[in-house]
Amino acid sequence: MRHFLISSFLIISITSFGQESKWGSSEADSIRCYENYNNFGSLYNGRSYVEAFDPWLFVYNTCPEAKEVIYKIGPKIINAKIKTIEDSLKRHELISLLLKVHDDNNIYFPGKEASVLAKKAYDFYKYYPKKHYEAYKMFNDALNLDPASLQTAYLNKYFNAVVNLYRIDSLDTEGLLNGYSRVGESAEAQTNNWNQRITILIEKDTLGTISSKEKRILANDKKRLNQVNSLYRNIEKKIAPLLTCDRLSLIYNNENLQVHIQDASWLRRAEKMLSKERVDTAGLTDCSDNPIYYLIAQSLHDLDPSPQSARSMGLLSIKNEKWDEAIAYFSNAIDGEVDPLKKSRDHMRISQINQKVGNLSSAKKEIVNASKLNPSSGEIYLIWASIYAQAAGQCGNNVFEKNAVYWAAVNKLNQAKNIDPEIAARANKAIANYKKGFPDKSISFQFGYKEGDSYRIPCWINETVRVAF
Repeated sequence: MRHFLISSFLIISITSFGQESKWGSSEADSIRCYENYNNFGSLYNGRSYVEAFDPWLFVYNTCPEAKEVIYKIGPKIINAKIKTIEDSLKRHELISLLLKVHDDNNIYFPGKEASVLAKKAYDFYKYYPKKHYEAYKMFNDALNLDPASLQTAYLNKYFNAVVNLYRIDSLDTEGLLNGYSRVGESAEAQTNNWNQRITILIEKDTLGTISSKEKRILANDKKRLNQVNSLYRNIEKKIAPLLTCDRLSLIYNNENLQVHIQDASWLRRAEKMLSKERVDTAGLTDCSDNPIYYLIAQSLHDLDPSPQSARSMGLLSIKNEKWDEAIAYFSNAIDGEVDPLKKSRDHMRISQINQKVGNLSSAKKEIVNASKLNPSSGEIYLIWASIYAQAAGQCGNNVFEKNAVYWAAVNKLNQAKNIDPEIAARANKAIANYKKGFPDKSISFQFGYKEGDSYRIPCWINETVRVAF
């Protein structure tokens, strides 16, 4: 009796679907489409992808407009089927079917054209790994539609195509760097949103007001952000030998600038490449010493003012030691920026400017703002420690009080190590140096303080430290 009730329900459902042309041109088609639809769905859910192929194919051929899920899971089913086929002609037919499914997805269920086209390019390049240009062109078409829609795996494949074309001299150095820039722009468009959401959710998690759903979102955003960071590391290894300032100067020169003086996209990419930090024997450096950088940055800011162009002008102002002007530019960048990590970096820069000119209370205010926007940055706490250490002799009325700032500085360095173990060596070096400035044990005793006591540092530092020797 139970089986009869289920069958009756299906007949009603089939009849209703049969009334719609998207489930086939006849009632018979509708019945078979619906049966096969349920069949391949059940097999797919049971991970029997190869067995799901035939019923899926019937639905795809007979009622291609029925449901979007046909195109969402179809590629996985076809890929599983391809793995079982050894005959090259049959494999080629299945690969052609796979690519056609992506095209039909955009025809019957439009709205995600860029993402679907990128997926098609990814599948194409997987099965035709020597057809670099065709894959490159497909990926570029997707990037032109919507750069923010390409997943990390797609961006990685795209850059592989770029590198391979460069190796066979089908792309010049500028083409290689443009491909690199396109990956960065796509990733940046996505990470801006993730960083905003992560910052908000971390604060909610700290306060204990985060929901279980938000925890899942936070974990997922962090995972995707790590994937992007991993992508960048892999790409940097491939392109690092070409990022020398000498090589960039061959591309970003006055002659090319005059050609692209009204091209905001070219100016933006040139500015990013020249200001990009990289590590050499002297530590962190960039190529902004190139005289053309000033002209590029100024042209970009005049043509298309943005947080990034204001940031560039701020960096130039620092190089020219125009401190007030630099602070104004970075403040302008902060006001227009949406990514909290970039805003944090700008607050760090303003903090360091204030520190350089001796305005330590303002330096602290800015570094606190930076830490709120990026609580996982150990670099921030290294700067914070140096601000406190620079205040030695300024806060207090006697030798004990004036040197107590070193305890506060070491506390910040320990926080830096806890947050980011990779900077432990730098933090430990600074700790060893700052410990030399701790108030002497005998002098501390004269002022009524012994090991383990608490002391509140006055003035703008306003922090409680533990007496230690």
